[in-house]
Amino acid sequence: MEFTVYGHEIGCGPDVGMHFCMTLENTKVAVREYREALWSLNPGGEPLGTLGVYEITARLPNITTMIDLLNSPDSIFMSCLISKKLVAADIDVS
Repeated sequence: MEFTVYGHEIGCGPDVGMHFCMTLENTKVAVREYREALWSLNPGGEPLGTLGVYEITARLPNITTMIDLLNSPDSIFMSCLISKKLVAADIDVS
């Protein structure tokens, strides 16, 4: 079974974590709230830069895949990922 979710990067760079939401609209709100929270914690800190917002299509893992993942260092995200498409960008304006 395939499903689609939306996610935003939690930092700039090629290998960063992501935060996920069910809709693109919720993800756009979440990325702005994330940026504002970090800025309020460290107003003089380095800008985050542009954070990508992605449409993620993935498949639910079957039992065999889950057992393999539990016994390995592989990521469930990468093992179940079908596609990851950049759909928006949140630009740091500070």
